[in-house]
Amino acid sequence: MGLGRALGETMAVTMVIGNRTDIGLSLFSPSQTMASVIANEYAEATADVHLASLAAIGLALFFVSLVINALARLVVLSLDKGNRGRSWS
Repeated sequence: MGLGRALGETMAVTMVIGNRTDIGLSLFSPSQTMASVIANEYAEATADVHLASLAAIGLALFFVSLVINALARLVVLSLDKGNRGRSWS
């Protein structure tokens, strides 16, 4: 069920942001996310180099997610440490 949700969310974001492979100068120009590149190109990838580059994009996406989650955990821990002495009653 989680995989279906992730794929559906990837495709929804892909359609909303424009699904264009060009890199624009504006932040508001249409483009693609890393997950949508993998989802869109995996079926057509026949060459080993193409498959390897899609795997590298997936690995980079994993590390980006790992860093963001680690930073979020540090923020939560630091905020929790500051509120330990206070009572909420």
